[in-house]
Amino acid sequence: MKKERSKNIKTVLKILKDETAGDVRAALRKMDKNYSMTWMHKAPKSGELFPATKKSIKEELKDVYHIKGKKYDIKNIAESKNVVMVELVESYPDPKTKQVYRTPLVLVLEMKNGKIKTGRHYCDPRVSYLELTNKEINKAFK
Repeated sequence: MKKERSKNIKTVLKILKDETAGDVRAALRKMDKNYSMTWMHKAPKSGELFPATKKSIKEELKDVYHIKGKKYDIKNIAESKNVVMVELVESYPDPKTKQVYRTPLVLVLEMKNGKIKTGRHYCDPRVSYLELTNKEINKAFK
C-alpha cells in the first residue's frame, strides 16, 4: 500500500513542476514571503562563497525558470516535521549548443505553514559542466 504524501512533500514536488514548466507565478505562491535559497558551494565564476538569493526573488526566478527542457529525476525524498530533503538529478539543455547537462544534487528545504521558507542547494558545480550521460549518472545510484 502506497503511503499518502504529506502537504510539505506535495508542495515541494509541485514547485519543482512549476520550475520545469517555467511558471514563476505559481512557484511564488508556494514560497514564504521571506523565502531564501543558499547554494552550498563556492560560485565557479564569481568565487563567492555560499551565494544566496537576493531581495528580488521574482526577478531571480525568471532567470532560472526560462530554461526550456529542464527535467528533474527524483531519486529520494525524505522529511521531518518542517524539513523536506530531495535527492535528484537536474537535467537541462544548453540553449545554444543543445548539449544536455546533468547534475546530481540535494535540496534541503525548510517549511513554514506549508510553504518553502528557506533552502540549501548542495551540489558540486564542477560536475555540472561535465556533460555527463544518463549512464554515467546512473552509476551513482546503483
